[in-house]
Amino acid sequence: MDAPVVLRTAVAPGAVPVDPYRAFIFPNHIRELRRRAGYQKLIGLAHRLPGLTYIRLSKIERGEVTARAHELIEIASVLGVAPDALLVDVDARGFSIEDWAAPFVSAPILDLEREQFAVLLAASVRQLRSTDRALTIQAIGERHGIAPVNLSRIENAQRSFEEWNAPTRLAIAALFGTASEAALRARIDQLHRSGDLDPWMASVSDPEARLFRTRERIAALRAELRGEAAGSAASPATIATVGDPSATIPVRGIAGPDGLVLDQETGERIPPPPGCGVQVIALRLCRATLGAGLPGQAILFIDPDRYPVAGGLAAVREPGGFRILAVAAGMDGTLVGHSQSPQRALPLNELTQDEVHAVVAARFV
Repeated sequence: MDAPVVLRTAVAPGAVPVDPYRAFIFPNHIRELRRRAGYQKLIGLAHRLPGLTYIRLSKIERGEVTARAHELIEIASVLGVAPDALLVDVDARGFSIEDWAAPFVSAPILDLEREQFAVLLAASVRQLRSTDRALTIQAIGERHGIAPVNLSRIENAQRSFEEWNAPTRLAIAALFGTASEAALRARIDQLHRSGDLDPWMASVSDPEARLFRTRERIAALRAELRGEAAGSAASPATIATVGDPSATIPVRGIAGPDGLVLDQETGERIPPPPGCGVQVIALRLCRATLGAGLPGQAILFIDPDRYPVAGGLAAVREPGGFRILAVAAGMDGTLVGHSQSPQRALPLNELTQDEVHAVVAARFV
């Protein structure tokens, strides 16, 4: 495989920085340790990890998403290594993101013009949302039909504009109040020339910013694997024993009003997945609270020792029960939980860890 093109980030005022490795936020040793353990194909490892989907495992190995601590524990257990061995020291002598990413880069030719426009578009969306607080993730989905996952990809320049289908390109144009792709490009060019996008471009595509975020994520994972909570004394979590019939917990969850799941026992018991803390809660959903992506016939595992992360699910304690929310990051970095029953957005940063917990796993039954 040809080596990927290496580009330098532009530094001149008004220039468009392009980081060709911006998609690789979580470099790791999973690929090499997987192959060393005899799993030449990822699908072979995936078969040994029923708690992880193949797509999720692939994204973790490719460094496109950051693994959770319990996922590292599961992967390491199958590979026969310590979970910490899966983590990379990005500041180690000889580490190169270019070399690390080479097996995952399928096309050596980088279209610089397309990449630059993707960065400008991402910066424009961030700038637009920062000046219009009514443009929430939910509002953009309802008004323009841009799904949250696609909005995230646009805001992080994970695809070039040309890679989106025609309806999505027109929806992006409508988001800016323009009627065509040509008008959209002219609008973004105007914003760029005026300097309005300069404060946002570095957060989209800056190797140093990416490296800083990667350092933070890996350091947090190392701390969590050691049983430490950031900024507090160590508090090791007890891992449930897989396969031990006695290691089961009660299943809770009775249908309540307005999508609320009442905190009442059902009489069922279930073994929790590996990596959960001693306070893990099994909660049976009673209806499709978050649409088709989370059907009602599911059991969620809620860990009160963990705080939610963007892209995951959260369980918010309310009088008598729990409300399940999809978690997204706002433009200012705050976490927002979205529910469909009733439709609302809840700023999670205003809640304490006693009030909001991370959903760490799900089983569909």
